[in-house]
Amino acid sequence: MVTGRGVGLSAAIERREVPADLVEATPGAWGMWLLASPFLVFVLWLWVDVFAFYSPVPWKWLDVLIGAAIFALLVVLPLGWLAHRAVTSVPRLFQHAGWDIQPLEAVSEQEKYLVRYVYQGRHRASNTWQRQWLRAAQGWVYIEIAAILIGGVLMVPLFFSAIDFGFGR
Repeated sequence: MVTGRGVGLSAAIERREVPADLVEATPGAWGMWLLASPFLVFVLWLWVDVFAFYSPVPWKWLDVLIGAAIFALLVVLPLGWLAHRAVTSVPRLFQHAGWDIQPLEAVSEQEKYLVRYVYQGRHRASNTWQRQWLRAAQGWVYIEIAAILIGGVLMVPLFFSAIDFGFGR
């Protein structure tokens, strides 16, 4: 029972269950790469430096080209794809990230946010190279978001341990 200014109000919201399918979302690829670029550029920089250090090739520019190509094929594509697959495999846990909801029954505009969707199936897009790179880009965005969240949580104990050792006084 909800009360407001002395007047008793009761509102029972009834949620209707609507069958729906999950269809793989297709965001703009350049936007995904732009969102993932700070993390990727930092990791690429580190990778190319380590690659150039151990490479027997005497030319730095060739080390950079070879290292970047290996990085794209052996790190960016597989890890991004795996992150995308991990996030999209549990849609309820990650708030349907990477999926569009397609109701199988008509839903009015007024009840659009009040219905509970019951998923019948998942439909992934076709497996083309362009789609694989888009999935990798989405996966790297998910990795970057996880790194930011995990880093934020880990900074709290680091802050208190730094204060204990006298930093910031």
